[in-house]
Amino acid sequence: MRKGTTMLLRSTKAVFTACTLVAATAFAFAPRTAEACGGCFAPPDPPTVVSGHRMVMSVSQTQTVLWDQIQYAGDPEEFAWVLPVKPGARIEAGTSAFFEVLEAQSAVRIAPAIVDCGGGSSSGCSASFAASDEFGDGSAAPGENGGDPVEVLHQGTVGPYETVTLSTEEPGALNDWLESHGYNVDDSSQPIIDQYVAEGFDFIALRLQPGQGVKQMTPVRVVMEGGSVTLPLRMVGIGTGAQTPIVLYVIGEGRYTTQNFPEALIAGNLLSWDFATSESNYVELRDQALTEDDGRSWITAYAAQNFFNTSVFDANFNSTTLIQFYLNQALANGELSSSCALGLGYFSGTVENPCPPGEPWDSPACGSVEPGALDSRQLGCVGAEDIAVALDGLNVENVWVTRLEANLPRAALSDDLTLEAAAEQVPVNNILTAQIAINPEEACGNGVIPRTIDVSNVPGNRVAALMTTALASIAAALLLRRARARLARR
Repeated sequence: MRKGTTMLLRSTKAVFTACTLVAATAFAFAPRTAEACGGCFAPPDPPTVVSGHRMVMSVSQTQTVLWDQIQYAGDPEEFAWVLPVKPGARIEAGTSAFFEVLEAQSAVRIAPAIVDCGGGSSSGCSASFAASDEFGDGSAAPGENGGDPVEVLHQGTVGPYETVTLSTEEPGALNDWLESHGYNVDDSSQPIIDQYVAEGFDFIALRLQPGQGVKQMTPVRVVMEGGSVTLPLRMVGIGTGAQTPIVLYVIGEGRYTTQNFPEALIAGNLLSWDFATSESNYVELRDQALTEDDGRSWITAYAAQNFFNTSVFDANFNSTTLIQFYLNQALANGELSSSCALGLGYFSGTVENPCPPGEPWDSPACGSVEPGALDSRQLGCVGAEDIAVALDGLNVENVWVTRLEANLPRAALSDDLTLEAAAEQVPVNNILTAQIAINPEEACGNGVIPRTIDVSNVPGNRVAALMTTALASIAAALLLRRARARLARR
Protein backbone atom coordinates (compact mmCIF):
# COMPACT_ATOMS: atom_id res chain seq x y z
CA MET A 1 0.00 0.00 0.00
CA ARG A 2 1.38 3.41 -0.92
CA LYS A 3 0.99 6.15 1.66
CA GLY A 4 1.79 9.83 1.80
CA THR A 5 0.60 13.23 0.77
CA THR A 6 -1.64 12.95 -2.28
CA MET A 7 -2.10 15.52 -5.02
CA LEU A 8 -5.47 15.06 -6.68
CA LEU A 9 -5.72 15.98 -10.31
CA ARG A 10 -8.87 16.32 -12.31
CA SER A 11 -9.91 18.19 -15.48
CA THR A 12 -12.63 20.69 -16.12
CA LYS A 13 -13.42 23.78 -18.14
CA ALA A 14 -13.23 27.21 -16.47
CA VAL A 15 -16.27 29.20 -17.57
CA PHE A 16 -16.40 31.90 -14.91
CA THR A 17 -13.98 34.38 -13.42
CA ALA A 18 -11.60 33.32 -10.67
CA CYS A 19 -13.82 34.36 -7.79
CA THR A 20 -17.11 33.05 -9.16
CA LEU A 21 -15.79 29.66 -10.23
CA VAL A 22 -14.40 28.95 -6.79
CA ALA A 23 -17.91 28.17 -5.58
CA ALA A 24 -19.72 27.39 -8.81
CA THR A 25 -19.21 23.65 -8.62
CA ALA A 26 -18.75 23.23 -4.89
CA PHE A 27 -22.03 21.35 -4.79
CA ALA A 28 -21.93 19.35 -7.96
CA PHE A 29 -23.50 16.43 -6.09
CA ALA A 30 -26.73 16.71 -8.06
CA PRO A 31 -29.23 15.69 -9.44
CA ARG A 32 -31.10 14.35 -6.41
CA THR A 33 -29.93 13.49 -2.95
CA ALA A 34 -31.42 11.55 -0.09
CA GLU A 35 -29.60 11.65 3.20
CA ALA A 36 -28.50 8.79 5.45
CA CYS A 37 -28.21 5.56 3.56
CA GLY A 38 -26.64 2.24 4.46
CA GLY A 39 -28.26 -0.29 2.15
CA CYS A 40 -30.92 1.14 -0.15
CA PHE A 41 -33.99 -0.87 -1.11
CA ALA A 42 -36.15 0.28 -4.00
CA PRO A 43 -38.64 -1.23 -6.48
CA PRO A 44 -36.85 -2.93 -9.38
CA ASP A 45 -39.09 -1.41 -12.08
CA PRO A 46 -38.13 1.14 -13.18
CA PRO A 47 -34.59 0.43 -11.97
CA THR A 48 -33.28 2.95 -9.46
CA VAL A 49 -29.71 2.82 -8.23
CA VAL A 50 -27.45 4.65 -5.82
CA SER A 51 -24.83 6.50 -7.87
CA GLY A 52 -22.73 8.14 -5.15
CA HIS A 53 -22.22 8.82 -1.44
CA ARG A 54 -20.95 11.69 0.67
CA MET A 55 -20.24 10.61 4.23
CA VAL A 56 -18.91 12.10 7.44
CA MET A 57 -17.41 9.96 10.20
CA SER A 58 -16.46 11.52 13.52
CA VAL A 59 -14.36 9.38 15.87
CA SER A 60 -13.46 9.98 19.51
CA GLN A 61 -12.61 7.62 22.36
CA THR A 62 -16.20 7.71 23.59
CA GLN A 63 -18.37 7.77 20.47
CA THR A 64 -18.58 7.35 16.70
CA VAL A 65 -21.00 9.41 14.61
CA LEU A 66 -21.86 8.65 10.99
CA TRP A 67 -23.59 10.94 8.49
CA ASP A 68 -24.39 9.69 4.97
CA GLN A 69 -25.79 11.54 1.96
CA ILE A 70 -26.50 9.62 -1.23
CA GLN A 71 -26.86 10.50 -4.88
CA TYR A 72 -29.24 8.34 -6.87
CA ALA A 73 -31.40 8.06 -9.95
CA GLY A 74 -35.07 7.69 -9.11
CA ASP A 75 -37.85 8.96 -6.88
CA PRO A 76 -36.77 9.42 -3.23
CA GLU A 77 -40.17 8.22 -2.04
CA GLU A 78 -39.38 4.83 -3.55
CA PHE A 79 -36.34 4.36 -1.32
CA ALA A 80 -35.91 2.86 2.10
CA TRP A 81 -32.70 2.88 4.11
CA VAL A 82 -31.24 0.18 6.32
CA LEU A 83 -28.07 0.91 8.32
CA PRO A 84 -26.09 -1.61 10.40
CA VAL A 85 -25.31 -0.04 13.79
CA LYS A 86 -23.78 -0.98 17.09
CA PRO A 87 -26.26 -1.96 19.83
CA GLY A 88 -27.45 1.14 21.67
CA ALA A 89 -27.10 3.45 18.67
CA ARG A 90 -29.50 6.35 18.34
CA ILE A 91 -30.59 8.30 15.29
CA GLU A 92 -30.98 12.09 15.21
CA ALA A 93 -31.88 14.79 12.71
CA GLY A 94 -28.98 16.52 10.97
CA THR A 95 -28.56 19.49 8.63
CA SER A 96 -27.60 19.87 4.99
CA ALA A 97 -25.54 22.89 6.07
CA PHE A 98 -22.99 20.55 7.66
CA PHE A 99 -22.19 18.86 4.34
CA GLU A 100 -22.23 22.18 2.51
CA VAL A 101 -19.67 23.79 4.81
CA LEU A 102 -17.33 20.79 4.64
CA GLU A 103 -17.63 20.76 0.86
CA ALA A 104 -17.01 24.49 0.46
CA GLN A 105 -13.83 24.38 2.55
CA SER A 106 -12.28 21.16 1.21
CA ALA A 107 -13.18 21.09 -2.50
CA VAL A 108 -10.12 20.87 -4.74
CA ARG A 109 -9.19 24.06 -6.61
CA ILE A 110 -6.87 24.31 -9.59
CA ALA A 111 -4.56 27.27 -10.07
CA PRO A 112 -3.19 27.67 -13.63
CA ALA A 113 0.51 27.34 -14.28
CA ILE A 114 2.36 30.57 -13.53
CA VAL A 115 3.90 32.19 -16.60
CA ASP A 116 6.20 35.21 -16.97
CA CYS A 117 4.92 37.62 -19.61
CA GLY A 118 7.88 39.94 -19.14
CA GLY A 119 7.88 42.56 -16.43
CA GLY A 120 5.60 40.45 -14.28
CA SER A 121 3.70 37.19 -14.12
CA SER A 122 0.22 36.00 -14.90
CA SER A 123 -1.66 32.97 -13.70
CA GLY A 124 -4.95 33.47 -15.54
CA CYS A 125 -8.08 32.21 -13.79
CA SER A 126 -8.45 29.64 -11.06
CA ALA A 127 -11.19 27.07 -10.69
CA SER A 128 -12.84 24.95 -8.03
CA PHE A 129 -14.09 21.42 -8.37
CA ALA A 130 -16.01 19.24 -5.93
CA ALA A 131 -15.37 15.51 -5.77
CA SER A 132 -17.78 14.92 -7.42
CA ASP A 133 -41.21 4.79 -0.35
CA GLU A 134 -43.87 4.67 2.18
CA PHE A 135 -44.10 1.95 4.85
CA GLY A 136 -46.61 -0.20 2.94
CA ASP A 137 -49.77 0.44 4.90
CA GLY A 138 -47.96 2.86 7.22
CA SER A 139 -47.75 0.39 10.08
CA ALA A 140 -44.74 -0.96 11.94
CA ALA A 141 -44.28 -4.19 13.77
CA PRO A 142 -45.62 -4.14 17.33
CA GLY A 143 -43.14 -3.73 20.13
CA GLU A 144 -44.00 -7.09 21.63
CA ASN A 145 -43.36 -9.74 19.03
CA GLY A 146 -43.96 -12.92 20.95
CA GLY A 147 -42.06 -15.57 19.02
CA ASP A 148 -40.96 -13.16 16.29
CA PRO A 149 -37.20 -13.63 15.77
CA VAL A 150 -36.85 -9.89 14.98
CA GLU A 151 -37.09 -7.59 18.01
CA VAL A 152 -38.27 -4.02 17.54
CA LEU A 153 -36.08 -2.01 19.92
CA HIS A 154 -37.43 1.43 19.07
CA GLN A 155 -39.72 3.13 16.60
CA GLY A 156 -40.49 6.78 16.06
CA THR A 157 -39.90 9.70 13.72
CA VAL A 158 -36.83 11.80 12.92
CA GLY A 159 -37.58 14.83 10.76
CA PRO A 160 -39.63 13.55 7.79
CA TYR A 161 -38.66 9.91 8.39
CA GLU A 162 -40.31 6.98 10.10
CA THR A 163 -37.62 4.99 11.86
CA VAL A 164 -37.43 1.59 13.48
CA THR A 165 -34.47 -0.04 15.24
CA LEU A 166 -34.33 -3.83 14.83
CA SER A 167 -32.33 -6.66 16.35
CA THR A 168 -32.12 -10.34 15.50
CA GLU A 169 -29.81 -13.31 15.90
CA GLU A 170 -31.47 -15.52 13.29
CA PRO A 171 -30.12 -15.58 9.71
CA GLY A 172 -32.70 -14.53 7.14
CA ALA A 173 -35.14 -13.19 9.72
CA LEU A 174 -34.38 -9.51 9.09
CA ASN A 175 -34.95 -9.91 5.34
CA ASP A 176 -38.31 -11.57 6.02
CA TRP A 177 -39.27 -8.73 8.37
CA LEU A 178 -38.28 -6.08 5.84
CA GLU A 179 -40.21 -7.78 3.03
CA SER A 180 -43.31 -8.13 5.19
CA HIS A 181 -43.17 -4.39 5.97
CA GLY A 182 -42.94 -3.13 2.42
CA TYR A 183 -39.20 -3.09 1.76
CA ASN A 184 -38.12 -4.35 -1.65
CA VAL A 185 -35.35 -6.72 -0.54
CA ASP A 186 -33.33 -8.42 -3.24
CA ASP A 187 -32.31 -11.99 -2.45
CA SER A 188 -28.67 -11.05 -3.07
CA SER A 189 -28.72 -8.80 0.02
CA GLN A 190 -29.44 -11.63 2.47
CA PRO A 191 -25.85 -12.92 2.80
CA ILE A 192 -24.65 -9.35 3.47
CA ILE A 193 -27.29 -8.70 6.12
CA ASP A 194 -26.78 -12.12 7.68
CA GLN A 195 -23.05 -11.42 7.98
CA TYR A 196 -23.75 -8.20 9.90
CA VAL A 197 -26.22 -10.14 12.08
CA ALA A 198 -23.52 -12.71 12.88
CA GLU A 199 -21.17 -9.87 13.85
CA GLY A 200 -23.65 -8.59 16.44
CA PHE A 201 -25.00 -5.51 14.65
CA ASP A 202 -28.46 -4.05 15.08
CA PHE A 203 -30.18 -2.23 12.22
CA ILE A 204 -31.95 1.11 11.80
CA ALA A 205 -34.51 1.29 8.99
CA LEU A 206 -35.79 4.62 7.68
CA ARG A 207 -38.21 5.84 5.02
CA LEU A 208 -40.30 8.91 4.37
CA GLN A 209 -43.54 9.38 6.23
CA PRO A 210 -46.58 9.43 3.92
CA GLY A 211 -47.10 12.81 2.29
CA GLN A 212 -43.58 14.13 2.79
CA GLY A 213 -42.20 15.98 -0.25
CA VAL A 214 -38.73 15.73 -1.73
CA LYS A 215 -37.76 19.17 -0.42
CA GLN A 216 -38.34 18.01 3.16
CA MET A 217 -35.78 15.22 3.01
CA THR A 218 -33.07 16.01 5.52
CA PRO A 219 -29.83 14.37 6.71
CA VAL A 220 -29.76 12.19 9.79
CA ARG A 221 -26.83 11.17 11.94
CA VAL A 222 -26.29 7.92 13.80
CA VAL A 223 -24.52 8.16 17.16
CA MET A 224 -22.85 5.01 18.52
CA GLU A 225 -20.98 4.49 21.76
CA GLY A 226 -17.25 3.77 21.55
CA GLY A 227 -14.65 4.68 18.97
CA SER A 228 -14.85 2.83 15.64
CA VAL A 229 -12.84 3.35 12.45
CA THR A 230 -14.83 1.00 10.21
CA LEU A 231 -17.20 2.15 7.47
CA PRO A 232 -19.88 -0.43 6.49
CA LEU A 233 -19.20 -0.57 2.75
CA ARG A 234 -20.73 -4.05 2.43
CA MET A 235 -24.14 -2.59 3.26
CA VAL A 236 -23.47 0.46 1.10
CA GLY A 237 -23.08 -1.92 -1.84
CA ILE A 238 -26.78 -2.85 -1.76
CA GLY A 239 -28.64 -0.93 -4.44
CA THR A 240 -25.58 0.60 -6.13
CA GLY A 241 -24.65 0.70 -9.79
CA ALA A 242 -21.47 -0.54 -11.45
CA GLN A 243 -19.40 2.26 -9.88
CA THR A 244 -19.98 4.14 -6.62
CA PRO A 245 -18.21 7.49 -6.15
CA ILE A 246 -17.59 8.17 -2.44
CA VAL A 247 -16.42 11.28 -0.62
CA LEU A 248 -15.64 10.57 3.03
CA TYR A 249 -14.83 13.28 5.58
CA VAL A 250 -13.08 11.91 8.67
CA ILE A 251 -13.13 14.07 11.80
CA GLY A 252 -10.78 13.12 14.64
CA GLU A 253 -7.66 14.03 16.57
CA GLY A 254 -5.26 13.25 13.75
CA ARG A 255 -5.14 12.74 10.01
CA TYR A 256 -6.63 9.44 8.87
CA THR A 257 -5.99 7.22 5.85
CA THR A 258 -7.18 3.85 4.58
CA GLN A 259 -5.82 0.67 6.18
CA ASN A 260 -7.24 -2.15 4.05
CA PHE A 261 -7.63 -0.25 0.77
CA PRO A 262 -4.68 1.19 -1.19
CA GLU A 263 -4.11 4.95 -1.36
CA ALA A 264 -3.27 6.42 -4.76
CA LEU A 265 -0.54 9.01 -5.29
CA ILE A 266 -0.19 11.32 -8.28
CA ALA A 267 2.88 13.44 -9.03
CA GLY A 268 2.06 17.13 -9.09
CA ASN A 269 4.16 17.72 -12.21
CA LEU A 270 1.53 15.88 -14.28
CA LEU A 271 -1.03 18.64 -13.82
CA SER A 272 -1.42 20.92 -16.84
CA TRP A 273 -3.44 24.03 -17.70
CA ASP A 274 -4.48 25.03 -21.22
CA PHE A 275 -4.76 28.82 -21.35
CA ALA A 276 -6.58 28.67 -24.71
CA THR A 277 -9.49 26.62 -23.35
CA SER A 278 -9.15 27.27 -19.59
CA GLU A 279 -8.95 23.52 -19.00
CA SER A 280 -6.82 21.34 -16.79
CA ASN A 281 -6.27 17.59 -16.99
CA TYR A 282 -7.51 17.10 -13.42
CA VAL A 283 -10.32 14.72 -14.32
CA GLU A 284 -8.20 12.42 -16.44
CA LEU A 285 -5.40 12.12 -13.89
CA ARG A 286 -7.74 11.69 -10.94
CA ASP A 287 -9.83 9.05 -12.71
CA GLN A 288 -6.69 7.20 -13.77
CA ALA A 289 -5.44 7.09 -10.18
CA LEU A 290 -8.77 5.75 -8.92
CA THR A 291 -8.63 2.83 -11.35
CA GLU A 292 -5.41 1.54 -9.82
CA ASP A 293 -5.50 -1.74 -7.86
CA ASP A 294 -8.70 -2.87 -9.61
CA GLY A 295 -10.46 0.36 -8.73
CA ARG A 296 -10.00 -0.03 -4.96
CA SER A 297 -7.75 3.02 -4.61
CA TRP A 298 -8.58 6.08 -2.49
CA ILE A 299 -7.02 9.52 -2.71
CA THR A 300 -6.62 12.20 -0.06
CA ALA A 301 -7.98 15.47 -1.41
CA TYR A 302 -7.54 17.55 1.74
CA ALA A 303 -6.36 17.31 5.34
CA ALA A 304 -6.01 20.10 7.89
CA GLN A 305 -5.72 20.50 11.65
CA ASN A 306 -7.78 22.92 13.74
CA PHE A 307 -10.31 22.98 10.88
CA PHE A 308 -13.22 24.31 12.90
CA ASN A 309 -11.35 27.46 13.96
CA THR A 310 -10.97 28.50 10.31
CA SER A 311 -11.88 32.11 9.48
CA VAL A 312 -14.10 32.59 6.41
CA PHE A 313 -16.11 35.35 4.76
CA ASP A 314 -19.88 35.55 5.20
CA ALA A 315 -22.42 36.44 2.50
CA ASN A 316 -21.46 40.11 2.82
CA PHE A 317 -17.75 39.22 2.63
CA ASN A 318 -17.19 40.03 6.29
CA SER A 319 -14.79 37.79 8.20
CA THR A 320 -16.45 35.26 10.49
CA THR A 321 -15.74 31.86 12.03
CA LEU A 322 -16.45 28.64 10.19
CA ILE A 323 -18.82 27.52 12.95
CA GLN A 324 -20.77 30.77 12.70
CA PHE A 325 -20.85 30.32 8.94
CA TYR A 326 -22.38 26.87 9.48
CA LEU A 327 -25.13 28.38 11.60
CA ASN A 328 -25.76 31.11 9.04
CA GLN A 329 -25.95 28.47 6.31
CA ALA A 330 -28.45 26.42 8.33
CA LEU A 331 -30.57 29.56 8.72
CA ALA A 332 -30.35 30.28 4.98
CA ASN A 333 -31.42 26.69 4.27
CA GLY A 334 -34.45 27.04 6.51
CA GLU A 335 -33.01 24.48 8.94
CA LEU A 336 -33.03 27.06 11.77
CA SER A 337 -36.12 29.11 12.53
CA SER A 338 -34.19 32.12 13.83
CA SER A 339 -30.64 33.46 13.70
CA CYS A 340 -28.09 32.20 16.19
CA ALA A 341 -24.91 34.09 17.08
CA LEU A 342 -21.99 32.66 19.06
CA GLY A 343 -19.99 34.86 21.37
CA LEU A 344 -16.57 33.22 21.03
CA GLY A 345 -14.37 33.76 18.00
CA TYR A 346 -11.86 30.98 18.80
CA PHE A 347 -12.54 27.64 20.47
CA SER A 348 -10.19 25.55 22.58
CA GLY A 349 -10.45 22.64 25.00
CA THR A 350 -12.11 19.24 24.91
CA VAL A 351 -15.79 19.34 24.01
CA GLU A 352 -18.30 17.87 26.47
CA ASN A 353 -22.06 17.53 26.16
CA PRO A 354 -23.56 18.14 29.62
CA CYS A 355 -26.90 16.62 28.59
CA PRO A 356 -27.77 12.92 28.93
CA PRO A 357 -27.56 10.91 25.67
CA GLY A 358 -30.46 11.78 23.41
CA GLU A 359 -31.64 14.70 25.56
CA PRO A 360 -32.12 18.07 23.80
CA TRP A 361 -29.85 20.94 24.80
CA ASP A 362 -32.70 22.84 26.43
CA SER A 363 -33.67 19.88 28.66
CA PRO A 364 -33.74 20.51 32.42
CA ALA A 365 -31.78 17.26 32.75
CA CYS A 366 -28.69 18.97 31.31
CA GLY A 367 -25.95 19.73 33.81
CA SER A 368 -22.58 21.44 33.49
CA VAL A 369 -19.21 20.42 32.04
CA GLU A 370 -16.02 19.67 33.91
CA PRO A 371 -13.67 22.61 34.66
CA GLY A 372 -11.58 23.45 31.63
CA ALA A 373 -13.87 21.62 29.20
CA LEU A 374 -15.79 23.30 26.37
CA ASP A 375 -19.58 23.08 26.60
CA SER A 376 -20.83 21.66 23.29
CA ARG A 377 -23.76 24.08 23.40
CA GLN A 378 -21.29 26.87 22.61
CA LEU A 379 -20.71 25.28 19.20
CA GLY A 380 -24.22 25.34 17.84
CA CYS A 381 -27.89 26.02 18.40
CA VAL A 382 -30.92 23.77 18.87
CA GLY A 383 -31.64 22.43 15.38
CA ALA A 384 -28.06 22.91 14.14
CA GLU A 385 -25.90 20.75 16.39
CA ASP A 386 -23.92 18.76 13.82
CA ILE A 387 -20.52 20.38 14.47
CA ALA A 388 -21.02 20.16 18.23
CA VAL A 389 -21.93 16.47 17.96
CA ALA A 390 -18.98 15.80 15.65
CA LEU A 391 -16.56 17.39 18.15
CA ASP A 392 -17.97 15.76 21.29
CA GLY A 393 -15.06 14.18 23.17
CA LEU A 394 -12.41 15.86 20.98
CA ASN A 395 -10.01 18.74 21.63
CA VAL A 396 -11.03 21.38 19.08
CA GLU A 397 -7.50 22.58 18.37
CA ASN A 398 -6.28 19.01 17.75
CA VAL A 399 -9.12 18.06 15.39
CA TRP A 400 -8.27 17.23 11.80
CA VAL A 401 -10.67 17.00 8.88
CA THR A 402 -9.46 14.57 6.22
CA ARG A 403 -11.24 14.28 2.87
CA LEU A 404 -10.90 10.86 1.19
CA GLU A 405 -12.30 10.07 -2.27
CA ALA A 406 -12.88 6.85 -4.22
CA ASN A 407 -14.83 5.50 -7.19
CA LEU A 408 -15.39 1.91 -6.18
CA PRO A 409 -16.62 -0.88 -8.46
CA ARG A 410 -19.27 -3.16 -7.01
CA ALA A 411 -16.68 -5.88 -6.34
CA ALA A 412 -14.73 -3.53 -4.04
CA LEU A 413 -17.80 -3.08 -1.83
CA SER A 414 -17.42 -6.63 -0.56
CA ASP A 415 -15.19 -5.33 2.27
CA ASP A 416 -15.85 -2.73 4.92
CA LEU A 417 -13.38 0.16 4.96
CA THR A 418 -11.04 0.32 7.94
CA LEU A 419 -9.22 3.57 8.71
CA GLU A 420 -5.97 4.19 10.56
CA ALA A 421 -3.76 7.12 11.54
CA ALA A 422 -1.71 8.38 8.61
CA ALA A 423 2.02 7.68 8.92
CA GLU A 424 2.73 11.34 8.17
CA GLN A 425 0.61 13.78 10.16
CA VAL A 426 1.02 16.57 7.62
CA PRO A 427 -1.62 18.74 5.92
CA VAL A 428 -2.80 18.10 2.36
CA ASN A 429 -3.53 21.31 0.47
CA ASN A 430 -6.61 21.39 -1.75
CA ILE A 431 -5.18 24.22 -3.88
CA LEU A 432 -3.21 22.64 -6.73
CA THR A 433 -1.04 24.71 -9.09
CA ALA A 434 -0.58 23.36 -12.61
CA GLN A 435 3.05 22.67 -13.50
CA ILE A 436 2.58 22.48 -17.27
CA ALA A 437 1.37 25.47 -19.30
CA ILE A 438 -0.35 24.73 -22.61
CA ASN A 439 -0.80 27.68 -25.01
CA PRO A 440 0.74 30.04 -22.43
CA GLU A 441 0.80 32.90 -24.95
CA GLU A 442 -2.97 33.20 -24.38
CA ALA A 443 -2.21 34.41 -20.85
CA CYS A 444 -0.13 37.34 -22.06
CA GLY A 445 -1.57 38.63 -25.33
CA ASN A 446 0.09 41.09 -27.74
CA GLY A 447 2.18 38.31 -29.23
CA VAL A 448 4.35 38.03 -26.11
CA ILE A 449 6.07 34.66 -25.75
CA PRO A 450 5.88 33.86 -22.04
CA ARG A 451 8.15 31.80 -19.85
CA THR A 452 6.69 29.22 -17.50
CA ILE A 453 7.78 29.71 -13.90
CA ASP A 454 8.65 26.49 -12.10
CA VAL A 455 7.07 26.48 -8.62
CA SER A 456 7.43 22.75 -8.04
CA ASN A 457 10.47 23.21 -5.82
CA VAL A 458 8.99 25.94 -3.65
CA PRO A 459 8.71 24.44 -0.14
CA GLY A 460 5.09 23.62 0.56
CA ASN A 461 4.12 25.31 -2.73
CA ARG A 462 3.70 28.72 -1.07
CA VAL A 463 1.95 30.11 -4.14
CA ALA A 464 -0.93 27.70 -3.63
CA ALA A 465 -0.83 28.02 0.13
CA LEU A 466 -1.33 31.79 -0.03
CA MET A 467 -4.44 31.26 -2.15
CA THR A 468 -6.08 28.65 0.05
CA THR A 469 -7.73 30.79 2.70
CA ALA A 470 -8.93 33.49 0.32
CA LEU A 471 -10.42 31.12 -2.26
CA ALA A 472 -12.10 28.92 0.33
CA SER A 473 -13.57 31.96 2.06
CA ILE A 474 -14.93 33.34 -1.21
CA ALA A 475 -16.49 29.94 -1.93
CA ALA A 476 -18.16 29.94 1.46
CA ALA A 477 -19.52 33.46 1.04
CA LEU A 478 -20.92 32.76 -2.42
CA LEU A 479 -22.48 29.55 -1.13
CA LEU A 480 -24.35 31.43 1.56
CA ARG A 481 -25.55 34.06 -0.88
CA ARG A 482 -26.84 31.40 -3.25
CA ALA A 483 -28.67 29.61 -0.45
CA ARG A 484 -30.36 32.80 0.68
CA ALA A 485 -31.44 33.61 -2.88
CA ARG A 486 -32.83 30.09 -3.25
CA LEU A 487 -34.72 30.45 0.02
CA ALA A 488 -36.16 33.80 -1.07
CA ARG A 489 -37.58 32.24 -4.23
CA ARG A 490 -39.57 29.60 -2.36
